Amino acid sequence: MNSMIIKPKNEILKKYIQYFLFFKKTDQELLNYTTFPNTNLCLAIYKHNQVSYTNEGETNLCEITNGNTFISRLYGFHKAPFNVNIHCALDQICIVFQPSALRVFTDESYENLMLSETVFDEIFPFERNFLDEIFDMTDFAKRADALEILLCENLKDNIPYKIKEALILINNNEFLSIDELSKNLKISETTLFRLFKNNLGQNPKSYLKTIRFRNVLNDILKPRNSLTGIAYQNQYYDQSHFIKDFKNLTGFAPNKIAEKISVTQKDLAWIYQKLENE
Repeated sequence: MNSMIIKPKNEILKKYIQYFLFFKKTDQELLNYTTFPNTNLCLAIYKHNQVSYTNEGETNLCEITNGNTFISRLYGFHKAPFNVNIHCALDQICIVFQPSALRVFTDESYENLMLSETVFDEIFPFERNFLDEIFDMTDFAKRADALEILLCENLKDNIPYKIKEALILINNNEFLSIDELSKNLKISETTLFRLFKNNLGQNPKSYLKTIRFRNVLNDILKPRNSLTGIAYQNQYYDQSHFIKDFKNLTGFAPNKIAEKISVTQKDLAWIYQKLENE
């Protein structure tokens, strides 16, 4: 399977879009990949596929099979490893949003969007021919350019000031407690919870936990970093708590994950493998 990350060129758009991700698979072999919780939100658009997604308890599984129409779904807010099984040929485009950035393009509730298979049409209802046109392009760079134009034309920055302030505070100190964050913002914890749920789609505790996990994962994938040092650096003062948290989010112990990762880039860490069709 071919995959490519392309980051936006437009300086304004970079505040809202982390990157575009393109997948192309032409064979019918069964392929599996696993990704891990992150703070971003992905709008995945499929050409001629069916998507079955189960996210219940410890099961976080997406099954992709042949179809005959466009499907577009949002993925994110994971609390467990995200497993994807691809049973067919695939042509997929992903728009990966920065935290809260979906609010720049739509006021629709996260709850409704996370259940929809026509998310693209709901966010961009007047772009009726866009998907036909962009999937006709074989060059990933041209697809990225077309996406940039579409997104720039639909920018309307309506992210509340308080959520922007919250993200700046967290960026400056990722170990803020919920109490400290609400006091810095001069709002109640109840208001903070509602602010995050309405504008990021997840509560502040989950968001902060995901940030800490991604920092830990990035540190583990760097050579010569000790697990004890990584744990303390990320304010885990109980090794058993550190290991339990990490296993819940990846399915592996911290000392085993590096050997399992197949693809590592600045924004990606995947376990990727071909499987035998049943």
